[in-house]
Amino acid sequence: MEGVKPVKSGKVKVNDVNLYYELYGQGDPLVLVAGTGISCAPWRVFQVPEFSKTYQVLIYDHRGLGRSDKPDMAYSTRLFAKDCAGLMDVLDIKQAHIMGHSMGGRVAQWIALDYPEKVRSLVLSGSGSGKYSEKLEDYPRGVPYDAALEMIEKGYENYQRDHWGPGFMFTDEFMKEHPEVVRKFQELIVEEVPPLNCYLRHVVARQCHETTGIVHQIKAPTLVIVGSHDAHEGGTGSHVESSKVLAEKIPNAELVLVEGGKHGYLREMPEKGHPPILDFLRRH
Repeated sequence: MEGVKPVKSGKVKVNDVNLYYELYGQGDPLVLVAGTGISCAPWRVFQVPEFSKTYQVLIYDHRGLGRSDKPDMAYSTRLFAKDCAGLMDVLDIKQAHIMGHSMGGRVAQWIALDYPEKVRSLVLSGSGSGKYSEKLEDYPRGVPYDAALEMIEKGYENYQRDHWGPGFMFTDEFMKEHPEVVRKFQELIVEEVPPLNCYLRHVVARQCHETTGIVHQIKAPTLVIVGSHDAHEGGTGSHVESSKVLAEKIPNAELVLVEGGKHGYLREMPEKGHPPILDFLRRH
């Protein structure tokens, strides 16, 4: 499943931390920004082999994850955006397509807002802007109760493994038909599970993200894409509903629902998820 080798990789000093990165392919730059507490490893399975055929693909570990430094300090999606912009500077990437999944989409919003000159186009995958609706009576700004309870009851490592199981990431049918693929992602996550303190700081950064009132300022061409079944009411609400709000508020944004997909649609059904993304990138 992983066969493409990076043309360049290593650690570089960005702001106050050393960030680990990998560069693949040639062409216009495409930066892939990962979600909450997830290293760059899952991108290598399907996205890097496909996207690096056409683009120079940059993947990296956020601070607190993988092979990057893990300072015990307050994290925020805006700080992660500053890290990404700084990494682009160090690697002499003037402008790129920016694609973020889940929390990575929240980071990508800040990149587009704070560093608009760096963003050629924006792909927000299974993401949201914060408290996207007043109907959300409880929008936790710390570690969500359900997540804390599950972590305590199952233990941290089991929580991480199960997070990539049925219900949230994958459909039940896919779990039954392709257990080896699910196991592959579970192993990738557990192999590079971050320290608990860093993971919790990532969760808090995601939950404290709030751009609902300012995403209309985003100028970059934007694709909002989400699995049509990514409606699990977790700590950030339904990703289907939050994606619809993003598409409504960002000027001229396009909205694509990937039929049958859950939060892990990029891993379960890349054959459905990749074409609309690649079509959008080609047009911009």
